[in-house]
Amino acid sequence: MGDKRHGCRCRVCGFGNHIEQKTVEFKEKLNAMQVCSWCGVVSAKSKCLSCMHMVCQECLEDATKAGVTSCWIDKEKFDLKDGGDQLQHALGKKIVHCTNADNGCAYTGSLRDLDSHLSKGCTSYLTECFECAERVPFKDLVSHFRTCEGVAGVLLRGTDGRSILDDIRNASKELEQALTSTSSDVRDAVGLFTKQLENLRGQLTVRSGGQADNEKSEYCNQ
Repeated sequence: MGDKRHGCRCRVCGFGNHIEQKTVEFKEKLNAMQVCSWCGVVSAKSKCLSCMHMVCQECLEDATKAGVTSCWIDKEKFDLKDGGDQLQHALGKKIVHCTNADNGCAYTGSLRDLDSHLSKGCTSYLTECFECAERVPFKDLVSHFRTCEGVAGVLLRGTDGRSILDDIRNASKELEQALTSTSSDVRDAVGLFTKQLENLRGQLTVRSGGQADNEKSEYCNQ
């Protein structure tokens, strides 16, 4: 059966972490005022120039840093007009396909709801478990962590174990800092993730410590 989707594909910005700078397929084609005239991105933060070209926030910031004061298309000196909030609201209501449509997900919904669909409902949005390397739906990642036992039978040299432990300590510190500036759902997930890191660190401490003792014993017996 042929593909009957006839919308348009655009990179999006500002509509959620799971789709940030990702290509999203819109069910209907967008008009020129809904896409950045300079880079082609669909942005939640865009401004209309006095020459009536729509430009995203990222392009405007780059232009400011470069000292550019004229539109890159018609070279006219520009002033900024209001209307960004209305544009964001209109874009958020646009109907899109799931970014995993080609992998079997039949979801269609508003752009503003797509990020939530990926994190809470999509069975085709897979991510790799850091413990067992199994690819699981992102929405099930927290529950998977609760029962995941990791890869059985992993043996490490003492030096390798200590290096991994250092990496885990650094990751734990970064996660703890992230807890202070994220939403409650993300804090819960990060908290559980941190707990799993601590469990893994404990296992590695025992395994690498025992392996290090064996290496010392073998060295002394040579």
